[in-house]
Amino acid sequence: MQRFLTINRRSLLAMTGATVLSACARDRFKTEPVVLGGASVSPDMTIMQAIEASANHQRLAAALTKSGLAEALAGPGPFTLLAPTDAAFAKIRPKSEGARVSGDPDILKRTLRGHIFPAKVSSEDIIAGVDAGTGETRVMGLNGAPVAFAIEEGATRVYDTHGRRALLGPVDAIATNGLIHVIDEVLLLPADEEDEADKVSP
Repeated sequence: MQRFLTINRRSLLAMTGATVLSACARDRFKTEPVVLGGASVSPDMTIMQAIEASANHQRLAAALTKSGLAEALAGPGPFTLLAPTDAAFAKIRPKSEGARVSGDPDILKRTLRGHIFPAKVSSEDIIAGVDAGTGETRVMGLNGAPVAFAIEEGATRVYDTHGRRALLGPVDAIATNGLIHVIDEVLLLPADEEDEADKVSP
């Protein structure tokens, strides 16, 4: 039976059947720098600084600034950011989903909050959660909607509430206030969940 746990800013909500993904100690992460968009992420950079430095994440950086989330991702955290690339933003269908996300600041903010977890969640944690569950594990974003992870043909995939599938990687870029995992799709909210998600404060 699936068990639902309570989330706050310092704890992680994960649903794996009955498995909780734990926030990890720093020494469990990779020690070598991860390169995002041609720029190495160093542990003295904030998540926001790393995103701004990446040539592949300029649209994400602009969206985080526009939505008011840049300040949070420059703060103490800890956070984990699923970071869609510029190419991921280009995949959004412009006349439907794209207009809804880019045209409404509240929807943009709620959508981006779905890419942020209020704890450090490493790729190792995600794989452990999948292995302990029934083939997938779910983590709550700051918008109150679950993000599902599964392992398919040796690759880690991420699913939003639309069932849209993203590839996870590069992973475990260590920043001073958390972790960054790159994804190749933007995770979107269905319209009937937007009002409910708006009640969750980051």
